Amino acid sequence: MTERKLAAAGAALIAAVALAGIGGAWAFATPSLSSLPKGPVLARAIERGKLVVGVRRYPRPAPPEAPTPPEPDGFDATLARQVAQSLGVPLELVGLDAAAQEAALREGRIDLLVAGVPAQTAQDIAAAPGSYDIGRGLVVALRRGKVQAASALRGATVCVGEGSGYAGAVSQRYGAEPRSYPSSVHAASAFMAGECAALAEDGEVLERLMQNEEWRFYKPLASDLRPPADAAIRLPEGDSVSRDYLAAALRQWRADGTLSKARGARAGNLQFEITLLKDGFVCHS
Repeated sequence: MTERKLAAAGAALIAAVALAGIGGAWAFATPSLSSLPKGPVLARAIERGKLVVGVRRYPRPAPPEAPTPPEPDGFDATLARQVAQSLGVPLELVGLDAAAQEAALREGRIDLLVAGVPAQTAQDIAAAPGSYDIGRGLVVALRRGKVQAASALRGATVCVGEGSGYAGAVSQRYGAEPRSYPSSVHAASAFMAGECAALAEDGEVLERLMQNEEWRFYKPLASDLRPPADAAIRLPEGDSVSRDYLAAALRQWRADGTLSKARGARAGNLQFEITLLKDGFVCHS
């Protein structure tokens, strides 16, 4: 090996060692969730030996003669499970209808609430900064329906799932009138039944569905919808330490791909459940 090649190899080795040192220093400087302080809400859960989280719930598509009971939303449950694992305690899920969610939090029946975007901001309930629903939305409509352009959404009804941030997006951006349903599956079912002029949902979900033969009658109408409010983990007001812990957890899960994986799993599950509708399954409310 020539002196020039030896020098180059030496320089590369020094650079690699330096980069490894920087990476190691960064990893050392970035605290793990386990080392962060927990406020009263999370400390009580650890002492109890169980984290109780309220989530959305809905009945899955089923034959008309055999309705199924409401079950916890899978996406909410995944995020709740991540929080419990970070605390090192088991998880108890409590499926709640929209009207009962914040009351359960106020009354102390649950520690945290993971249920999408709140319909309105409550004075005595806090939210950890940062959204756990990081997708961009899409609006679809019938190819030969009344609404043929995004500009025609003004005053039109748009089906959305409970807790969807796209409700606020279509209202603010297009002047549409969002109509909420118990879940994204219910919203899709209602849209396909003609109850709304359009459907707003995570773009990944709708893009998958548009590849199905039965969705050839629909077309994209508006894309790149960004929710004006965060899908935040909610907790009782006054516990800033627990709130900061949850915010740090969200940042970590966004950086390491946890949220992206959860969103991808949600898209697959919704695609499967919505596809069942064509086989005669229905959404019982």
